[in-house]
Amino acid sequence: MRPIVITHPSQLSNEFEAINALFENGLEILHVRKPDFNKEKLQQWIKSVDERFHKHIMIHSHLSLVEEMNLKGVHFTSYNRHLLDKYIDCNYQKSTSTHSLDELKQWGEHVDYAFLSPVFESISKKGYMPTIKLNAIHNFLDTKCKVPVIALGGIDSHNADKVKEAGFEGLAILGSLWSEFEKDHNINKLIRRYNEIANKWS
Repeated sequence: MRPIVITHPSQLSNEFEAINALFENGLEILHVRKPDFNKEKLQQWIKSVDERFHKHIMIHSHLSLVEEMNLKGVHFTSYNRHLLDKYIDCNYQKSTSTHSLDELKQWGEHVDYAFLSPVFESISKKGYMPTIKLNAIHNFLDTKCKVPVIALGGIDSHNADKVKEAGFEGLAILGSLWSEFEKDHNINKLIRRYNEIANKWS
């Protein structure tokens, strides 16, 4: 699996061009996390992404859009996990966020894959530090885990190989892509950063 990308929480200049370029360069799954968007704004945002790629989009809010716009699936956090039962039998992909091995054990079996974060110090959330050592994660993933687990938090081209060695099924990136793009809006550099991480993972 190539690295999953999570959107910047705010709308950025050149964002749609960047997202379309990521898909054209092999991105398979985009998680759209725009916590301040109402349903109408989120719907319009998704419409601004090339329609060819809508089937690769997972949404974190206004989950009814998954069916209305024929998206890939829905993502559950601690804030909306009470809605999980409503979607448990649907044919769309389901994922969730977890921040401990206990939480992963509790919720992992109800979804198609789960994020575990932060694996390293977060780039997008300063001071957000890991609480689980990689060797403990490796032992858990190797012996007790029944769901694909995606590493999230502080991942860049310098440590993506450590994530693979720890036994994760995949990784997700946010800050390592968008922090620089927010400043320079340079799509070519963003694609280069994505490919550097993807090459370390493959």
